[in-house]
Amino acid sequence: MRFKTFVIIALIFTLFNSCKKVQHKDRIREGYIEYDIEYLDDSMDSFMKGLLPKKMTIKFKNNNTINKIEGFSGIVSFTHIQNFREKRNITLVKVLNKKYKYVEKLNDKSMFFEELPGMKIEVQDTSLEVCGFKSKKARITIPDSNVEPFYIYYTDDIIINNVNAQTPFKSIDGVLLEFKLKLYDMPMKLTARKIQEAEISSEDFEIPKGYESINKKTMIEIIELLKQ
Repeated sequence: MRFKTFVIIALIFTLFNSCKKVQHKDRIREGYIEYDIEYLDDSMDSFMKGLLPKKMTIKFKNNNTINKIEGFSGIVSFTHIQNFREKRNITLVKVLNKKYKYVEKLNDKSMFFEELPGMKIEVQDTSLEVCGFKSKKARITIPDSNVEPFYIYYTDDIIINNVNAQTPFKSIDGVLLEFKLKLYDMPMKLTARKIQEAEISSEDFEIPKGYESINKKTMIEIIELLKQ
């Protein structure tokens, strides 16, 4: 079975119109965000597009975050945990009955995101309400590339320190609510559709038992194998 398209989305983890409004008290520190994933490549096979995940949920508490994406009826899953107190990122990969974990320091260059050299971020004067949260608008340009300029929206009313530390948007001090990304020639857009203040168990950010620790080289080999 070819897992290439699923792996591309799983590496994102590390993202308006149908957005559900919620009531919240000023800035929130604990809860979850649901994102819709839209695939922008019209030439993509409709069957393969139908197999790709359509939603991603991120839970957050005490500056910790976790998101999980499953594909092919749970045969493959990727989980990304950012542990702020311990200053580390944990990636969990499950393929059938095989379970692996890879740990990076919080500020290390991530193996899961491509660098965007020279990327320019221009914060705009306008703002937009997304899911009941006031969001700032920024224009993204990448010089010397064929990527068209695009806009992102982010808010500082959700408090998660260093939430973008290992993404191409690490200089953005806020939680991304709408943004575009292109990986392996697959353009996509992630848009927050629901933001909910809720109690999240601290156990959600712990590493489950049964995962084998691997190094960076082995993790890369696993990812490359799944892309075939």
